[in-house]
Amino acid sequence: MMSPKRIIFRIIVRSLERLLLMQKPKAICNLSLEKIHDNKSVDIITIAFNNLNVLQYQEQFLRKNIRDSYTHIVVDNSSNEEISSQIQSFCQKEGIAYMKLPVNRLSWIGGSYSHAGSLNYAYHHIIRKREPYIFGQIDHDLFPVVPISICEKLKNQPVYGPLRHRDEWWYLSAILSFFKYDYVADKKVDFMPVKPKDTYLDSGGGNWYDIYSRLKMEEIYFPDECIEPLRDGGDRHGDSLEWFDNKSWLHTINGSCWKPIADGKENLVKQLLDTYLA
Repeated sequence: MMSPKRIIFRIIVRSLERLLLMQKPKAICNLSLEKIHDNKSVDIITIAFNNLNVLQYQEQFLRKNIRDSYTHIVVDNSSNEEISSQIQSFCQKEGIAYMKLPVNRLSWIGGSYSHAGSLNYAYHHIIRKREPYIFGQIDHDLFPVVPISICEKLKNQPVYGPLRHRDEWWYLSAILSFFKYDYVADKKVDFMPVKPKDTYLDSGGGNWYDIYSRLKMEEIYFPDECIEPLRDGGDRHGDSLEWFDNKSWLHTINGSCWKPIADGKENLVKQLLDTYLA
C-alpha cells in the first residue's frame, strides 16, 4: 500500500502530465499526422534537449546506417529558447520532422519525468495518429555506427531495447526502445517512472503494467551493453561511453550536460564521431 506522501506525489505527477497532454504543440514542421499506409514504416522519435550539435551528428548517422524506410521525428523539449530556435531551423532546412512541445512543467519534478512526459506526449500526439508499423525512441546522443535494420530486430518479437531488470519487474531503457504499433495499440503506453512496491523503475518503467508484464522475458532478445572509458577518470557521465547490441549503437552519455562535467569531453566525442562518419 502506498504511503500518503507517495500518493500525493503521484497525483502531482499525473496532474502535470495531463496538463502537458492537453496542450497543443508550439510548432510543427515537415511532419504529417495522417495515418501511414506502409507496413514496413518506422518512426524514430528523438527528444531534443538543449543541444543542437548532437542532433546534427545523429541525423548523419541515421541517414548513413538505418536500413529501413523511416521517419526521424525530433520532439523538442528544450528549455533554452535560443537553442530550441536553432534546432527548429536545422530541422526545417534538412527536411526533418519536428514538433516543439508546449511548456513541460514535469521538469519541476526532475529530468526523468520531463523526458517521460515528452515521450508520452509524442505517443499521444504523433504515433497514435500516424500508426507506423514500428515506432520507438533514441536519446539525442545515441548513434547507430554500423548498418542496422530496426524491422529486422523486431522480426520475431514485439519490442526491442536494452533490458532493465529490478526485482520482479523489467522494462526497456528509454535510451533505446522500439515497439510494434499493432502490439501496443490496444494497451496503455506509459513511459513515466513508477515505483511498484517501493522498487523504482526509471523512464519507460510505466510500460511494465500493460506491455512488458504480458511478455515472457526469456523469449525476448535484448541487446547487450557495456561501458568503456572515453578518457581517464571514473565518472560515468563525464568520462565514459556506452555501447549497445554488439557495438551497433554508441551512447555518448549526458549529451545535454545535465550533470556538470570536466571540460574536454565534447571535443573528444566530436573526434570519435567524425572518425566513425569517415
